[in-house]
Amino acid sequence: MSVLSEWDVINELGRGIVFYPFKTIEKSLRGGCLCLTASIHAYMFCYENNKPSQVEHLLKMKKDESFIKVTTSEIQSLLKDKSSELFIEIPKGKIATIWTQESVFLGEYFCGSIHSKVKLVSEGLGHIGTRVNSSWGGILAIALHNLSDHDIHIKVGDTIAYLRFYKLSSKSSYSQKSDHSGKTDDAIPHGFNKPKELIDWIGDTDEPWRKGDKDTIIKKLYSEHYFDKAKSELRAKSIRYRFFFKYFSEWNLTVWILALTAFFTFIMALPIIVNYSKKTINLFSNSKHETISPNVPNTEKEKK
Repeated sequence: MSVLSEWDVINELGRGIVFYPFKTIEKSLRGGCLCLTASIHAYMFCYENNKPSQVEHLLKMKKDESFIKVTTSEIQSLLKDKSSELFIEIPKGKIATIWTQESVFLGEYFCGSIHSKVKLVSEGLGHIGTRVNSSWGGILAIALHNLSDHDIHIKVGDTIAYLRFYKLSSKSSYSQKSDHSGKTDDAIPHGFNKPKELIDWIGDTDEPWRKGDKDTIIKKLYSEHYFDKAKSELRAKSIRYRFFFKYFSEWNLTVWILALTAFFTFIMALPIIVNYSKKTINLFSNSKHETISPNVPNTEKEKK
């Protein structure tokens, strides 16, 4: 198993690794990790007398220095208003489950691990330690526990965790059918109703990539200008970066032409090399023989 760098990820992007949206290499990939960002769907599952009570949507709007609760009917208009600032408020001592903007698909030779953002941990959130299985497809649910004695605010669209990618040395047998996009069965505690707006968002027929189907995510990914730009940057450095066969799976035409040209040049030159080697060996052998026995007579006359 090997850990992937950001260029390894770009090399595999669109094949064994697929995710959308892609917001440039700098914004989407940091230190080889995918930045998982907060969507507007963040909820707190409340209990009363140890029994499921209510589901609270944690979305708020910042106005001046205050945070105002946002109703479901206001969300769409606020999203269209680029001047509005939407935040997720995690109350002190509580757990918020946040669904990511990114939808990810991992092939059978890949898996991932999710890690905390240091800045958020230093503010009082607990560490994250969880995994993403091979053949996973869909958005991700991240549970953040506020261990501090104050409310913590996270801006919608900001990074809440990092997904590190690993390439397996053998094919995983884990089935995609084992999980559902958004992990709604696991991320939502037993006894609570699934928020309707969340389920509608995941199952939006106009944006089917959220459900984790590889082909639909690839279709959206290929429409991204930044995806083409990243692939072009990789091709520009491919001669020095993918000189060995580890990266030839990209099927870059320039690399393959150069590799095949070098191979056939070597094959054509091989007889010349072999012939020259034989001549050199024979010359060396003759020279060695004359040096060892210079006075040995080689004719009958010399013997007499």
